[in-house]
Amino acid sequence: MTPPTAPFQFLHTFRQKLWRVFPLRADALFELVDALLLTVDPRSPVELSASPAFRRRFSMVYDALRHGQVDPEAARALLAEAEPPDAVTVAGCAVYAADSTVHPRPDAETLSDRGQVYSASQGGTLPGHQYSWLGRIVAQGRSWFAPRDVARIATRTTPSAVAAEQVKRLALALAVGALAVVVADSGYTNAVFLAAFVGLTGVCVLVRVANNRVLYGTPPAVEVHPVTGKRRKKGRPPVHGAKFRLVAPPLPERQALFGLGKATVRVSAWGQLHFKALPALVGTLLRVEFLRSDGQPMYQRPLWLFWSGPNNLALAAVIQMYLLRFGIEHFFRFAKQRLGLICAQSPTLTTCENWVWTVAFAYTQLLLARQLVIPQARDWDPKARRDPARPLTPGQVKQAWAIFSRGLGTPAAPPGPSGKALGRAPGFHPHPRSKCPVVSKKAQKAAVAVA
Repeated sequence: MTPPTAPFQFLHTFRQKLWRVFPLRADALFELVDALLLTVDPRSPVELSASPAFRRRFSMVYDALRHGQVDPEAARALLAEAEPPDAVTVAGCAVYAADSTVHPRPDAETLSDRGQVYSASQGGTLPGHQYSWLGRIVAQGRSWFAPRDVARIATRTTPSAVAAEQVKRLALALAVGALAVVVADSGYTNAVFLAAFVGLTGVCVLVRVANNRVLYGTPPAVEVHPVTGKRRKKGRPPVHGAKFRLVAPPLPERQALFGLGKATVRVSAWGQLHFKALPALVGTLLRVEFLRSDGQPMYQRPLWLFWSGPNNLALAAVIQMYLLRFGIEHFFRFAKQRLGLICAQSPTLTTCENWVWTVAFAYTQLLLARQLVIPQARDWDPKARRDPARPLTPGQVKQAWAIFSRGLGTPAAPPGPSGKALGRAPGFHPHPRSKCPVVSKKAQKAAVAVA
């Protein structure tokens, strides 16, 4: 984690270590990160070659992304070191968010391992890639997010399986005695993702539950003969107890009422519940209702959450943890709109993955410099945005990066003379790229069922 002193020195050290994360094409990839920070609205990676931070020719953009390498283990360790020490904690717990984002590629017929992914902006499924992100929420009510792990979701796996591996890596990297909470949306309420938390003492899960789910209580005690000590009934002992239907819940075991903004929140809790597919993970079910001034619910359906952490934690603190999850949504929006997260349209899979790491490294440097830069306010900006005491947003830090980065230096070596390329041999005709089919997981499941 970032030390509390010498933030500028830590940013300088971070940049030195970042250069070592690239085993191949380190100089070009590092300058590509710097060029991304100086580009206002990147529409394509090759546009970064026009930045003064990229001292190489435009063809090196393609070469660096296609033939460059990123050491994933070193990259994750570096992002973990950059985690801010002043990040928000709720009831002594560090809050992490896990979610996936979509990179639509409907026209990339030669791009390998494309699958049918759902895009909310398109209102349906289309061919493309998915990437799973895991990171720390930095502050309440702000758009800062500290990315810690990113991985592409291959068509042979699922977002839940990739996120589960990220949770396991997080648990191994946490300090002894630290307590972390991973918040996720309802798409991760399955046995594949929740199984990663079984047996973990330092990492808990807080996940949204669909309104039509059914949970189970504690199984009944096994009857034992008082003399022989043997079970009265043969067969396997019961695993599940009474059904808990979210559409018709019983009276709550605990309830809390507190204010949140202009609304009043009523939280009801039921303990010792588990999902049918995962009896080993026992937790607390929470029902969250937002009430108007007259006591009537603001929404037709309540918010249901499953919590695997300590039972003695205040219900208001648990709800605050889940509301922090929206910090990752702000990160996705900023990364797509201001850092060009989905602007790489290369037909090479390595290029797409290297570009995602490039965006992660660029955003992390903005995070480390958020208290170092001097905001470059425009005359037409609102007064609140020109207040020096007001925390800066990622967009404001990126706007001031051009002047701030002049004193940072670079570990990348300047380009050397390249000479004149030989070009293609006379009579050489490159073969067209082979087209790759779009993988449909529904078709795969149907084929397995028939077999």
